[in-house]
Amino acid sequence: MFSGKPFSALKVADAHELINSRPPTVQKSANLRNAIDALLAHPLSRAVYVIDTEGNLAGVVTVETLLKHVGYRAGVRENSAKAYIALLRDSLKDGVEQVMRRAKAVTEETPLKDVLFIMLDEHVNDVPVVDDSYKLVGELIGLEMITAAKDLFGSEP
Repeated sequence: MFSGKPFSALKVADAHELINSRPPTVQKSANLRNAIDALLAHPLSRAVYVIDTEGNLAGVVTVETLLKHVGYRAGVRENSAKAYIALLRDSLKDGVEQVMRRAKAVTEETPLKDVLFIMLDEHVNDVPVVDDSYKLVGELIGLEMITAAKDLFGSEP
């Protein structure tokens, strides 16, 4: 897969077949229900990318963020009765801009070891890939990266 190069010499461009070129996205004006629908349509992804009208990456909403938000609304945390009533009232109509966070994006020139560091440091499974103008061009999925790099672990005993 990686043409015999050591992992430390690989860049995102070397893993181009691992990049999901159609990651789940929503516009900045979308609500959380739209974000959930986008994720459900892309079962390998664990994040939905928030883009502006030009397709530039504005932020990310992860599955973890959605679960925390739903947990709060469903009363898993403090004030459970109040939160449950709020869930019924609001029905996930909050905007993605209220819960998104800035995404650590990479380009095709980013070394894969740096991508792995971002995944570990940021506790994310997937990393957005952008071009030089910060337009979202794809998503590098961690599970795909592990599958492709399984030869780093050696052969079975």
